[in-house]
Amino acid sequence: MKLLFKFLSVFMLALVVTACSSNDTPEAVAEKFIKAGYTGDVNGLIDALYIPDELKTKGVDVKGLMKSKMKGVTDQAVATAQQNGGFDKVELSPIEYNSDKTLANVKTTVIFKNGTKTNSALSLIKVEDKWFINFK
Repeated sequence: MKLLFKFLSVFMLALVVTACSSNDTPEAVAEKFIKAGYTGDVNGLIDALYIPDELKTKGVDVKGLMKSKMKGVTDQAVATAQQNGGFDKVELSPIEYNSDKTLANVKTTVIFKNGTKTNSALSLIKVEDKWFINFK
């Protein structure tokens, strides 16, 4: 019984440390966004996007509208990944911040399992201490 209690205590400590650590860095958000796109996770894509207040109008489900549009984008990305043996990993360049560190830019390299690489760049914005993908 003591062994079980020790195991559960260590597990809970690890869980608390993981939950309290900040995954909300520009790097983490960019990587999550890229992975979501190439694995077909539409909700992951939407969650990573910054939706300005002016787009949030009364009674309109902006996320729902975006979800239907993003489905086509993710379908195409998943097909590209499948044609290249699957998504392997994403590499990020060092983050470039603006002067007050509320905007960031990062260059990405997506690497597929067959070795094919694609390059792109992402813009990120910090809103209320959280980073999001910023589509200008």
